Amino acid sequence: MNKGRLEAFKDAVIAIAATIMVLELRPPKGVTLKTLSQDWPILLSYIVSFTLIYVVWYSHHNIFNKAKIISTRTFLLNGLWLFVLNLVPFATAWVGQHIDKTVPEVVYLIVMFLWSAIFQLMDQSILKDNPEMRPDNSNRLSSRLLLYGTNIFGIFLAFVWPIGALLTVGVISMIHMIDLLRVSPVHPTE
Repeated sequence: MNKGRLEAFKDAVIAIAATIMVLELRPPKGVTLKTLSQDWPILLSYIVSFTLIYVVWYSHHNIFNKAKIISTRTFLLNGLWLFVLNLVPFATAWVGQHIDKTVPEVVYLIVMFLWSAIFQLMDQSILKDNPEMRPDNSNRLSSRLLLYGTNIFGIFLAFVWPIGALLTVGVISMIHMIDLLRVSPVHPTE
């Protein structure tokens, strides 16, 4: 599989998903900070989702940059990962419109959980196909368990305190953003 074509397609899908999310942000009806602050749930859900998309986009780029071989298995997992990514704008908009409701929060967290799990499977597939590659910090079991544990905790939290579920995902996305500082990128030798 041509790695460059796959990455270009991935970049286009991510750009479209991020653009669709930003289209949910509408200018406030008034011109005061109070009217702006009334839309905080939509803005918060957008910030959390965009941060996650950005972090994962970087991680995806980094691991694909290091890989020499992209197998059919990896190609198919990448397609599944992109499919779930395309559900993120829908889930983000739903949470932003109903920040205090359980079902949108649970759906949002399930989408994020599936997206993360598929990314890990894709990551493992790339590492299996490229045994000379050194895994990044994001491949650590502790990092993955923190991500999955937070998503599962958030699902249960959504039944008691729905906005707490989104805040939990927000905290974990900030942790992953900080974790990017420890990822060592590989520059292509072209």
